[in-house]
Amino acid sequence: MPVLPQYRQFGGVHPETAAFTNMLAARGVTAPHTGEPFSEAMIFGLSGGPGVGYILWEFQEHGMKVIVLAFQHLWQYPVDYFQRLAQRMGVAVTVLETGSRKAAAQNLEDTFARGRPAVAWVDRATLPYLQLPPAMIGHIGHFVVACGAEADHVLLDDRANRPFSVPAEKFADARARIGTYKNRLLIIEEAESGIDLADAIRQGLAACVEHLNSSSESFSLPAIRKWAKLMTDSKNKKGWPTVFKDRQGLYSTLTSIFEAIALEGAPGGLRTLYADFLHEAAPLVGGSGLDAVANLYRDLGNLWNDFAEAALPDTVAPFREAKQLLRERNDILTRGGDAWRATGALTARIGAIRSACNLDFPLDDVEVAELFAELQERLRALHAGERNAVETLANAF
Repeated sequence: MPVLPQYRQFGGVHPETAAFTNMLAARGVTAPHTGEPFSEAMIFGLSGGPGVGYILWEFQEHGMKVIVLAFQHLWQYPVDYFQRLAQRMGVAVTVLETGSRKAAAQNLEDTFARGRPAVAWVDRATLPYLQLPPAMIGHIGHFVVACGAEADHVLLDDRANRPFSVPAEKFADARARIGTYKNRLLIIEEAESGIDLADAIRQGLAACVEHLNSSSESFSLPAIRKWAKLMTDSKNKKGWPTVFKDRQGLYSTLTSIFEAIALEGAPGGLRTLYADFLHEAAPLVGGSGLDAVANLYRDLGNLWNDFAEAALPDTVAPFREAKQLLRERNDILTRGGDAWRATGALTARIGAIRSACNLDFPLDDVEVAELFAELQERLRALHAGERNAVETLANAF
């Protein structure tokens, strides 16, 4: 079986909302104000919009540091994220879980037999086309839409113009690698007609304001302030001067910041996507103030992009080269299909730069301190801008 016949919309910006948007289109759900499939921006806004997440893990046994960044509402609770979005839209969803690979394969086969695509929880580094270092296997989750099968391969919609074809066994590995995911699938079943879109928008706006105003230093705006402090705090064991005293893993961490914001589904920290939602939503809820808020979030998107660029300064030759190569590879990946197979040389060079810079970081102690201080100031400006944006949003609807 090739791609499911009704699954005709591919690609997108943000893994979770792109997946839900394209599955809604496959189910024939249309937006009442356009008569066309919902835009990803609208789905992102209805889901609760932007969030913040910052965690820096240290794996001493592997000599690794892994930074986790997130930019959407309820990023730490993806099942809740999807279920609340579905509830606001009047959409029924089913979540399937199992600890058995055999049962997981059967769940997917049965889902396809019903003509349904499914969001699948997977390990990023196990998917061959993303070409992540083997050391990253098991560390970072991801969301794709399983949208068909052909021979012994599964077809995946993953923010590209065409589906990726992955061997069924390799896809099973990706589903099973992170045990807490329980080989999870989410299927859209039915959608009610006549959604009250204005009410759903207001619910999404209220959820965004409530979430961003929370006090969590890991899952909301205070995380940015905490991160800023840690950039130069030499007394805190999680401070960057302490964590990266030996420079081990510093290059990979800085590169992860660049990739997470610039290339991997969160351009502008998803603030630009939220600005698109606010502009689309404004005339539907009579909230003229939303257009002004949209401009604030568009400015924040630019600040987040600037922060990503600053993490790997262009003044450092290997940093500049790495960013160029990563962009080139990402552009190829957005074509989908088998295009990724032509990126072997790019991936090899990216890996060589990573190995060299992790072994011998190309900045001295003074330059590292200056870089950390610059990133700190940028984070402080972002926190101030985020606070202003959410306070303005709270009074705009």
